[in-house]
Amino acid sequence: MFHCDVMNLAKHTKQTAVPKAPICGTGQLSSYVSASSLTNAIEALSNKRVKAVSCLSDKNVQISLASAIDAIIRCVRCNRKIMIAGNGGSASQSQHFCSELMGRYKDSRLPIRAVSLCSDVSLLTCVANDFGYERIFSRQIEGIGDAEDLFIAFTTSGKSRNILEALCECKSRGVQSLVLTGNHHDAISKLADIVISVPVDDPAIVQEIHLQMIHIMCETIEQNIDTSENVWERVLALGRQDYQYLILDRDGVINQVKANGYILSPSEFKFRQDFVAHAIELSETFCRIFVVSNQKGVGRGLLTSEDLRAVHNFMDNEIRHLGGRIDKIYVSTSADSNAPTSKPNTGMADLIKKDFPEVDFSKTIVVGDSATDYLFADNLKSKFVYVRTR
Repeated sequence: MFHCDVMNLAKHTKQTAVPKAPICGTGQLSSYVSASSLTNAIEALSNKRVKAVSCLSDKNVQISLASAIDAIIRCVRCNRKIMIAGNGGSASQSQHFCSELMGRYKDSRLPIRAVSLCSDVSLLTCVANDFGYERIFSRQIEGIGDAEDLFIAFTTSGKSRNILEALCECKSRGVQSLVLTGNHHDAISKLADIVISVPVDDPAIVQEIHLQMIHIMCETIEQNIDTSENVWERVLALGRQDYQYLILDRDGVINQVKANGYILSPSEFKFRQDFVAHAIELSETFCRIFVVSNQKGVGRGLLTSEDLRAVHNFMDNEIRHLGGRIDKIYVSTSADSNAPTSKPNTGMADLIKKDFPEVDFSKTIVVGDSATDYLFADNLKSKFVYVRTR
């Protein structure tokens, strides 16, 4: 039987001194690093980047950026899609760009139709395995690309085979193409419709400049497209027909949603500007206007009834100041979704009928931004109009 005397073994084992680790978070450099060499290196790299950023002031770069933005805006206005791709760090930039377009950069707006061709790992590995890595993007363009769509590629080297094959596929399908690249772009220039070249050889700095270009493009695009909905025009058109009463959800309809949270005070209450623009017409068109809102934050202890009342007093006063009106506000503060007053249950509608017996729900429009609002309208046999959250 094998037996090991651990204590005895340790006694005869040569001990090796372990150097103490440098203390972190003290603002002091460890003894292993020369302060002057670090600061010199940082200064040199910083100056290198400052010099590189100056290329954004170059007229040729700005002309190329303007052409790229124009192509994106035309694609959006024609309701075509944007496909974006890149490799490595450029793959993450394609996803970044896609998220700015589909989500938003700064302004509240409709999403811009965009897809990153780098995001589906199962698809990428399938195509790479069956057709070769050079086909991972061209195969996707072949599957979903249509004439007048736009393909945007990021390649710091300008030589990525899968980007070149994707551009070739674009040529064959009438898909427009835009490439952001570095200093070497001979082949790219023959295949792409628009090329934005960063005249720098360092791939890391090229990617950094590409990121700034993404943000420049996103901000300019948002300033030059109108992706607003005509929801309120539709509501008003219905109101000029047979509909006399209007029930509005609050969050997402009257005010901007506070993502993953509750509005706790008047200072957090931000009106949707499309509602503000139509407040007077709505009050002139409908006999009665009600707000019906689930406010579970009270039941969950996140705000008090007094806090909620302050928010609603602010909302009501501001709407009246705009020239509009709300006849009465109804809220369900229960944290229980099955409570009779919680939408989609009709408890709050019952209170409306009690207070305003003349209201006919068959002649009522419910405006909401969620499935709960749709089901509430359905339970009342009312007309539902969907407002997308902004």
